Amino acid sequence: MEKRISMAAAAILAVCLLLLAGCSGKKTVEVTPENSLDWMSVYRITIEDTATVIQGNVYGREGDCITIPSDVYLRGGAAGTEYRLLHSPKDAQEKAVTIPQDMTMPFTLVFEPLAGNEPYVDLCCGNETIKGIRTRPVKTKYRTVINGTLTGRPNTSRMILIQAGLDERVNPYISIPVSGEKFSYTLRTDTETAYELICWDELMNGSWRSATVFSDNGTVDIRFFPWEDDKAPEITGTTSEMNREYQEYRNDAITRFREKELQAMADSLFAADNFYTEKYTRLLDSAIAAGYPADLMEELNRRQRDEDMVTEAAMEYIKEYDSLDMAKVLHIIRYNEENPGIVGYYILFDRYMWESDSTSKAGYREIFHTLYEKQYPDHPFTVRMLDLIASEDIRPGGRYIDFTAPEPDGTEHTLSEEIKGKIAVIDLWASWCSPCRRHSRELIPVYNEYKDRGFTVVGVARETGNTDAMENAIKKDGYPWLNLVEMNDRDRIWQKYGAGNGGGRIILVAADGSIVKVDPTAEYVKKYLEDNIK
Repeated sequence: MEKRISMAAAAILAVCLLLLAGCSGKKTVEVTPENSLDWMSVYRITIEDTATVIQGNVYGREGDCITIPSDVYLRGGAAGTEYRLLHSPKDAQEKAVTIPQDMTMPFTLVFEPLAGNEPYVDLCCGNETIKGIRTRPVKTKYRTVINGTLTGRPNTSRMILIQAGLDERVNPYISIPVSGEKFSYTLRTDTETAYELICWDELMNGSWRSATVFSDNGTVDIRFFPWEDDKAPEITGTTSEMNREYQEYRNDAITRFREKELQAMADSLFAADNFYTEKYTRLLDSAIAAGYPADLMEELNRRQRDEDMVTEAAMEYIKEYDSLDMAKVLHIIRYNEENPGIVGYYILFDRYMWESDSTSKAGYREIFHTLYEKQYPDHPFTVRMLDLIASEDIRPGGRYIDFTAPEPDGTEHTLSEEIKGKIAVIDLWASWCSPCRRHSRELIPVYNEYKDRGFTVVGVARETGNTDAMENAIKKDGYPWLNLVEMNDRDRIWQKYGAGNGGGRIILVAADGSIVKVDPTAEYVKKYLEDNIK
């Protein structure tokens, strides 16, 4: 069956059919830009006297068909000058090309020569654009050379490199092409921070093992293994001080806290179906059958360690795990006190993102406020830590966080002005999030019944690139309320509401601005309205 990906994706396929003949001339500049979309990456722009050559890859699932369009051009950054695509054969247009087994289609696009004053260009393909492809080499403070080897991974066609703590679904990332199960990339930055390196095919499948790399001067050599080997990536060598420090910390932690042994214990219990009791399994099956209702999932999360929910063997494992985990908390705090710096800060930040124990979080917060908040006020970790801390007030009895965001047409609205004096639902959703949209649709009859009686809904869609998918989702699902857009996490609204790495969130707010419930069902919202609107 043919699958049309998008005009933009189609544009790229022209790639394989373009002729380089006639593009002779002296090469003057060649740089490696860090620009990509989820289905396409550009990894080189070559400036010649007679042409501008863009090289990259189109990505998709094996068997996807892409149709070749003709509306591809470069837009200059200096004055918006358009540069035409050269050698676009008419007989190649409107033909479908199939993505091969390695899910990669390389391309070379040849455009008119650029004017000499263009600092960057945008690659425009239909309704999508890769922005800011630099035309000149960039000087930065830190230069990290990342060399990778993939063992037994012939279908891994690219690597994804993204700042630690960012969601690759809506944030820009660097796409690194893989050739012959090897890759090399030079990361140039002005900030010492951590990045996550991920195999793209694992990301596509929804589960991955990442390698952590710090943007420090030096070289890092990394090996990735087949998914079925259940083996984390290994740093096999480095000349970078920060990467060496982190590797030493991780090697010590694996031994000190028996991480591999504990993982093997858990795997054995699950493989033998000897972790959860039948009571828990029945409750989980009910939640799945009901479409994961928030109240039932909340009960599952709250009770998943209760004695009637886990087996005796699992309880022994949990006690051992908890004991070592508390030791790890104290170790992280002590490590930061003795080794303050970006590596320790990352260890603290990474742990805080996933920590659920309030006592442990309090210890981490004290280290953050004492050692890092003032020393690194503009660092990415500081920005994200402050968001995480603020999100902890998104709970019953807390206060909603105000923000201003635009509609798709650019008209801006401030949340407090939209919900003042009303009972309200703040609906964090996304066009790509099916569970979010299902929960949003369930609110429509409730909204229609109470919209003229002091109740409102304000939606905030988390999107990337443009609002086309959002507007199509609104039209298809029929949301009748105001919907704002959070483009590329510009204002970090989802993070501030504690949904940064999740699948949306619904917050029920009382007329006085206090939070009634987080992730209520539509039935709960209706009952609350019945009891509080006369």
